[in-house]
Amino acid sequence: MTNWMNESKRTFHLDYLLVIIIGLSAFAGIVGIYLSSPLNNLDDSHSDIVRQIIWFIISGSFSFVLIKMGVDRIFTMAYPVYYILLILLFGQVLARYGVFSTSFITPVNGAYAWYQIPGIGSFQPSEFMKITLIFITANIITKHNKEKEGMLFSEDIALIFKIARYALPPLALIVLQPDTGIPIIIVVSLAVMFFMSGVRREWIVIIGSLVAVVFFGIIFLYYNNPALLNKLFGGTAQNYRLNRFYGWLDFEKYANDQGHHLYNAIASLGTAGWFGHPLKTVILQFPESQTDFIFAVLSQNFGFIGSAAVIILAFSLDLRIAWIALSTDLQREKVLLIGVLGMLIFQHFQNIGMVIGILPITGITLPFVSYGGSSILSYIIPISVAFHTYSEIKNAHQH
Repeated sequence: MTNWMNESKRTFHLDYLLVIIIGLSAFAGIVGIYLSSPLNNLDDSHSDIVRQIIWFIISGSFSFVLIKMGVDRIFTMAYPVYYILLILLFGQVLARYGVFSTSFITPVNGAYAWYQIPGIGSFQPSEFMKITLIFITANIITKHNKEKEGMLFSEDIALIFKIARYALPPLALIVLQPDTGIPIIIVVSLAVMFFMSGVRREWIVIIGSLVAVVFFGIIFLYYNNPALLNKLFGGTAQNYRLNRFYGWLDFEKYANDQGHHLYNAIASLGTAGWFGHPLKTVILQFPESQTDFIFAVLSQNFGFIGSAAVIILAFSLDLRIAWIALSTDLQREKVLLIGVLGMLIFQHFQNIGMVIGILPITGITLPFVSYGGSSILSYIIPISVAFHTYSEIKNAHQH
C-alpha cells in the first residue's frame, strides 16, 4: 500500500511522442479497415471501425488504471494471469480435438484460437499469453542476474531452463490450435531477452546458426528434395505449414491455391505506383485484408507514399521504445522493454515482409494498425510500462 501511495504522489510525465505515434497508427488502421470492405465483399466496414475505436478507448483507459495501480503490481499479477491463460489455452485444444464442444470456442480459418463472447466479440488468449511471458521472463532474468556467480555457460543454461519452464507449455498448446504466428513471436521475443540479459555472446552464434540452418535447409529441400521436406512436415501434401512455404517460394506457380493470398496482394500493391489506385478499387481479392494484409490495403490505395508512411510510423514506435529502454536505469523494466522491442520489430518486419513476398505468410498482424481488440489490449499492457519508465526517466533528470 505504501509503495502504491509513493508512486501515486510522484509527478507523472506523459510521453506525448509515444501517444502521437500510437494515435497515428490507430488512425492508419481505421483508414485501412474502411478501405478493406470491398476486399472482404462487404458493403461497408462501419461496425468494424466502431469496434476498433472502442477497443482503443478501452485500452487507453486500461493503461491509465495500470499506471495508477503501479508497475510492481503488473509484474506480480503476471503469474496468476499466466495460469488462467494456460487453462483457457488448454480448453481450446480440447475443443479442437473434440473432447468437448461449446459455442464459446469455434474455429476461425481452421484454428481454435478464440473465445466468442456474446455482445462483446472474440477473445484470443494467446495474444495475452505472449505479453504475460515477457513479464515473467523479465522477472526471471532480473532475479537470475542478481544471483548468478559469473559469465558461465552453466549459469546461462540454468537461465534457459528457468525461461523454458514457463514458455514451453503455452507454446505447445498454441501450436496445437493450430497457430504458427504467435509461437514464432514468443520465441523471438524471449530469445532477444535472453541474448541481451548478459549471457555469453557465443549463444548468439550457436542459436543464430541453428535458425539459419533450419530456414535455408527448408528452402534447399523445397528445390532439391520436396519428398523429404513433405515427410519432415508430417508426411501429407495437405500440411498447412508446408503449403505456406510452397505459396511463398513459388507464389506464381501456386497462384490458385497455396500462393493465392501472396500473389493477389503483390499484384494489388505492385501496380499502385507512387500514389495508389482510386480509393476502394479492387484489383484482386485477398482475405484477412483488415488484419494480416492491412499493409497491402494501405499500399494499394496510397501507393509508395502510403507504404513509406506506414513503415516510418511502425519503426518510429520501435525507436521510441528502444530510446526508453536504453535511457532507464530500472533493470526489470529495461529487460521487459527489450522483449517488447524484439516483439515489435519482428512483427513489423514479418508482417510487411510477408506481404511483399520476402518472408513466408505466418498470420502475424501489424501492431496497433491491424484490426483486433485482443492485440490492441494486450500490447497496451507493456506500453503502459513504457509510459511509466519514461516518466521515471524524466523524474530522475529533474533531481
